[in-house]
Amino acid sequence: MIDFSLPTTQNTTFTANASQLLASYSVAQENRHYEFDNIVFAYLTKGLKRINVPSLVSLDLQPEMVLVGATKISADVTFPETTPENPAMCFCLEVSRESVWKILDKINEAYGMPDLIKEDKTLDPSSFYYGESSQKVLHILYEIQKLIIEDVAFKDYWIDLKIEELILSCLQTNMRELLIESYQQNQLADHPLAFAIDYIKHNLHTRIDIKTLADKAYMSKATFFRQFKHHLGMTPINFIHQERIKEAQQMLARTNKSVSEIGYSLGYTSPSYFTSQFEKITGCSPSAYRNGG
Repeated sequence: MIDFSLPTTQNTTFTANASQLLASYSVAQENRHYEFDNIVFAYLTKGLKRINVPSLVSLDLQPEMVLVGATKISADVTFPETTPENPAMCFCLEVSRESVWKILDKINEAYGMPDLIKEDKTLDPSSFYYGESSQKVLHILYEIQKLIIEDVAFKDYWIDLKIEELILSCLQTNMRELLIESYQQNQLADHPLAFAIDYIKHNLHTRIDIKTLADKAYMSKATFFRQFKHHLGMTPINFIHQERIKEAQQMLARTNKSVSEIGYSLGYTSPSYFTSQFEKITGCSPSAYRNGG
């Protein structure tokens, strides 16, 4: 347990059946490195935590914010404002992928993946969020935190129930896209479509031919279209646009390339077509996205 009367940095880990909670109490501006390979929820109750995931995201995590990761994460962490008088108290809940996939399996069986991933323009497809929509998720995280730390009857059973509630709540926020995409990748890992999806993700900067994708999946074009729509809830063309726009978002945030340069580099034949696809998927223009929406 952490002794808050001691003016020293302390870490402790609590373990349950399918989850693990890392609690960290920091009193100095130190640097740390973390690696996770499961579903991760990070949040603070006090202070400020600067998180940098190389080539992906850099952000300041504060109370009332939640950061979720659904892929293997390697992160560098600093505490820029931390002092003995102004400590940081942060938590990281790591939930096994298998338990999350089982929850999503049940939801998928009940509702079907196309309905589960139906487009909703009110949801921001980012991997972290704050504000009113996060309050229920935070409340459940606090409940899991209390259960995993304390010695209570039926502890693992209660935690498993709360984790299911947590995932259901996340599916009603902008964390939905991140969780479902990771779930889809897991579901398709041994499916012939995985070869086509991998080809798309590695060839976003070139022209992608549907026949080539069908050949990669060892299917006819008609079967490929049908299987793709069934498993991913969208057509191959829409998926290609979605992946290209995700890459464009990264380039807009991390490079000084013009909108036209980015569009051409991602295989779009004109800036206007690139902009129209960007607006269709994100709800704003590339320039507005670069300027903070």
